[in-house]
Amino acid sequence: MLLKLGIIGTFLILGGMMFSTEISALFPNTSASFLDSVKNDINLLNEKIGNSAEERLDTSVDSLVENVSDQVYAGITETGDSLVENVSDQVYAGITETGDSLVENVSDQVYAGITETGDSLKNEIIPDEIFGFDFITNLLRIN
Repeated sequence: MLLKLGIIGTFLILGGMMFSTEISALFPNTSASFLDSVKNDINLLNEKIGNSAEERLDTSVDSLVENVSDQVYAGITETGDSLVENVSDQVYAGITETGDSLVENVSDQVYAGITETGDSLKNEIIPDEIFGFDFITNLLRIN
């Protein structure tokens, strides 16, 4: 029995020596008054746990906000792109229709103007005698 207690005591002493750094990290203020030091150590431990939990919570909230903002940005970008595409298609169709209508109207007016101008030039510049029968017979007599 005494041998068993000696072996257990040896393991406790070796364990305490091996893990003294962890024990001093958890309870750094163990000193003269045991109750005050344990109280301070527990307060420090609570503070470390609170800070760690707060840091993890902040990280989680930041990542959640980042993911949500990325998804909202993607949605807004997609909606904006489709709006721009739809408006662009409608504007292009309107411009094409207006241009075709203008070309048709202008070409009709230009053709009418050219025809009127040609008719008036023919009547003013080329006298009717050139196209008449008298002019052709006069040309044939000379030869």
